[in-house]
Amino acid sequence: MIFCRSISRFNVEPERKDMSVAPYGSARPQRAVPNGLTPGVVGQSFGEQSLEALALEAQSLEAQSLEAQSIEAQGSAAILYSGSPPAERPLTVIHVGPCLVRGGAEQWLVDLLRFLDPKKIRVLRAIATEASLTDANLTADLPIPVEVGRAESVQRAARECDILVSWGVGLNDWLKDCRPRLSVALAHGEGPWTGIVLKDSDQVIDHVVAVSPSVKDRCCNGFQTSVIYNGVDCSRLGRTRPRQAVRASLGFGPGDFVMGYVGRYSVEKHVSILVDAAALLPAHFKLLLVGWGAQRLPLLEHANALIPGRYAMATGWTYLGDYYAAMDAFCLVSETEGGPLVMIEAMHCGRPVVVTSVGSVPEIIKDRINGVVVTRDPLSVAAAVMQLARHPEWARGMAAEGKAYAEEHGNARRMAVEYENLFQRLWREKHAT
Repeated sequence: MIFCRSISRFNVEPERKDMSVAPYGSARPQRAVPNGLTPGVVGQSFGEQSLEALALEAQSLEAQSLEAQSIEAQGSAAILYSGSPPAERPLTVIHVGPCLVRGGAEQWLVDLLRFLDPKKIRVLRAIATEASLTDANLTADLPIPVEVGRAESVQRAARECDILVSWGVGLNDWLKDCRPRLSVALAHGEGPWTGIVLKDSDQVIDHVVAVSPSVKDRCCNGFQTSVIYNGVDCSRLGRTRPRQAVRASLGFGPGDFVMGYVGRYSVEKHVSILVDAAALLPAHFKLLLVGWGAQRLPLLEHANALIPGRYAMATGWTYLGDYYAAMDAFCLVSETEGGPLVMIEAMHCGRPVVVTSVGSVPEIIKDRINGVVVTRDPLSVAAAVMQLARHPEWARGMAAEGKAYAEEHGNARRMAVEYENLFQRLWREKHAT
């Protein structure tokens, strides 16, 4: 019989705090007081005011009321641009990307929003330029409004915010006549597409943030660039059941060694290599695949053909601690990456990681010290996993080193502070006079 379970999630999402704050400028301005009256005092006489004066006063009050309603409707867009933000308000940001689906770039946004200090940075909304690539479940998780639109939406955003933050969208054509006050582009990956998009925005971009030095070196030549490593929100990693109970529910026994993967099923992730590697190992080596994406059905067929009864598939993208805990080793054999969040999550969960040397991996993983570096070859992956199984004390020590790194460097709060500091510095440098 073929064994394959599909499990949505084990965890119950805890109550979330509302992180939104009232838009700056949304409060109604105080109405002018007619001549001869003291503010807040009821029952005074208008004295000798003429009917003409009263009519003019009424018109003035009506105009102010309409102005107040306009300010309230526009929110932060009503802030008058004066070169630098008033000390009493945060910098305003609008995020622009091609999509809002379950993926690393979107999870980066979710994690960042949770930890940005609203007294320093306020994200007004997120814009997705491709309607077909917008996941309603993800947008419901965001604590900010979501807008689907293209040129007109992005142009309006450039006028309304202090900082336009973008990724994956060429902006030269849309914003050639509507330059943002400050434009920051994100280089989330090291593939050629990142460089192409940056080139298509080179007339608009003031600064680029790369998620690793390798991304900076490969994609950001010619741009002023800073490196900020990704961090994760560990609330995603909560656990609800003991490890053995989770493993049993997935069909894994106490003596099984479980290789695991979390993420999208897409071509560049090469998840099929993990199936091939498991097929080279003894029968007690099993595979847990937690993910989603276009390659799910081909991957399912491949696993059924090579390792029937030795794998489980689950669907999940939040509160993944139960799944990570069920693994004996986390494996990521991507062809390209930026700053792989799932690798940091696995390290937070105390899992030894088996990874290819892409994206930020060379700067984070020291081979055989806090992780094992492999090639995109089933034999290389199988050999690494076998070594972990044969030397459990070494595997635990390596996992402990990885966990220590993740706890110190791989958290979203640290990441948010670095973005706050960078945005404020860039604003001061551009608008100091």
